[in-house]
Amino acid sequence: MDPRLVVQRDDALRWLSSSDAALTASRLVRKYGLTEEPGDLLSEARVRISDSMSRRVSPLVGDSVDLASIRYAARSLSNVAVDFARRRVRDKKQEIELLHTLPSQIGSDRQVEAAVFIEELNSSVNQLVRSGATCPGCQREIVFAAATEVMQLVLIEGNTNDRTGGDDDWFDDAIQSVIDRLSPGSATSAARRKRRSRCKHCVMDLLSNALRRIGYRHG
Repeated sequence: MDPRLVVQRDDALRWLSSSDAALTASRLVRKYGLTEEPGDLLSEARVRISDSMSRRVSPLVGDSVDLASIRYAARSLSNVAVDFARRRVRDKKQEIELLHTLPSQIGSDRQVEAAVFIEELNSSVNQLVRSGATCPGCQREIVFAAATEVMQLVLIEGNTNDRTGGDDDWFDDAIQSVIDRLSPGSATSAARRKRRSRCKHCVMDLLSNALRRIGYRHG
């Protein structure tokens, strides 16, 4: 690696540990209404800068080496915030689509149908998990357990949300509580938050794919 790139990388990472970077991250969180903490943005920016600088073949261009590094770090931090905001919108859209695909509560007069549905869905989810459908950063067992338990919550206990009101927080809470219970540990709050976000995305993908696999359509 070019020695000049090493210096610029270290300068950029050093800025991310500064009070200016912390203030910038806080402003970005407020600007985009992110659920992540400023430290999450800074942590992700560090990873991206280390990775991108290792792949560069020429130093950053600028009148001042220090300023070029700081501008690069600040731009990377801003890009992280934008990506987090876009991911939140994308995940929310996927969550709403999944909610409208899930069946409503099945009453006692349809328990056989419910049992057959759960069996088919579990089989479909299991096949997808075994084929490596989950993301590599999540434990397959946790994603499988969370997906099946959430489905049983919907089918057996019923959807407690008034869908016409647009309040889908119960679904988010259901997935997060399952993940928290099945993946205990002494990780930091930031690490747990990242794990919940990543696993929730996996669970939603898995359920959507499993429902399509068995040909289920709401209504």
